[in-house]
Amino acid sequence: MKVLMLGTYNIKGYSRGRILYKGLQKNNADVDIYLCRKWTKYFDIARRVLRNDYDIIIATGKFVLLVSKLLKAFHRKPIVFDAFISDYDNLVNDRKTVEKNSGKAWMLWKGDKYACLLSDLVLLDTNNHINYFVEEFGLKRNKFRRVFIGADEEIFYPRKAHKSKEFVVSFHGTFIPLQGIEYIVKAAKILEKEKIKFEIVGAGQTYNEIKELCKKLKIKNIDFLGFKKLETLPGYISRGDVCLGIFGASEKTQRVIPNKAYEIIAMEKPLITGDTPAIKELFSHKKNCYLCNAADERSLADAIMALKKDAGLRKKIASGGNALFEEKCSAVEMGKTLKQYLAGLQ
Repeated sequence: MKVLMLGTYNIKGYSRGRILYKGLQKNNADVDIYLCRKWTKYFDIARRVLRNDYDIIIATGKFVLLVSKLLKAFHRKPIVFDAFISDYDNLVNDRKTVEKNSGKAWMLWKGDKYACLLSDLVLLDTNNHINYFVEEFGLKRNKFRRVFIGADEEIFYPRKAHKSKEFVVSFHGTFIPLQGIEYIVKAAKILEKEKIKFEIVGAGQTYNEIKELCKKLKIKNIDFLGFKKLETLPGYISRGDVCLGIFGASEKTQRVIPNKAYEIIAMEKPLITGDTPAIKELFSHKKNCYLCNAADERSLADAIMALKKDAGLRKKIASGGNALFEEKCSAVEMGKTLKQYLAGLQ
């Protein structure tokens, strides 16, 4: 079985594609990846598809999928769509950058639905995410398969712990609503009299709102460190005595396990994150993470204090998280799972 992965992304910047590719390689799969970012990218992808020297296509991106589907009469091979997210859910429900009843929202909804219909198999990251697609778009569940996101362990692996006079709480993210950074800020305010420093790495949609909130609350125990390149993130994660996942109030928060959760446990750091159905597909409270209520700054503050006071529990969670990563979330495990799904299409 030879697999052809197609996309228009930068493999250094898109962890999902990189991890699946490495995972297949590590499972001795015959896999070729063709990525094109030129203005002629879709014509170039069409030419690559027409070489017909593969058994299965994995397409990332709706237009890449469409090109593959339009040429299926020539190649007659199964097409797997790595959906990863719903554009409709992401832009309309979570980020709210598109009006719900607008023409653009309708197009996004149709795009998500028909991309799945055009595929022979669709990959998503959690069962709760699959449930959303099935219910929202009226699709058959047997078309979907779960493949966790994982993390690139060549970048994210245990490092020597950073020592600080203060207890450091680390967060890295892109400031999208599902991350709930406002609850991290409010938790920091609650804990301002404790010897706790919050370090927040990243930038994005809600950055200015978050900075305004900090100004309003007169926050003094948060350092905003700005955007950092992927390869430098481990240095910042390693500084944390505990590291944070996501805490947003949106429905999407309930459906996904964020990249950062995998990256944190890959580095053997104790993870605190919101208690959601998606998180519970993989994680267990006080075994490999510490769960608190989502969208609840008091619950988050209590979780941070619980781990600050209990070094033994921090160590237990960090060790358990890393063991979980090795067992279910490494590139090898992601590749093994995906290879089994692909074999079912033969």
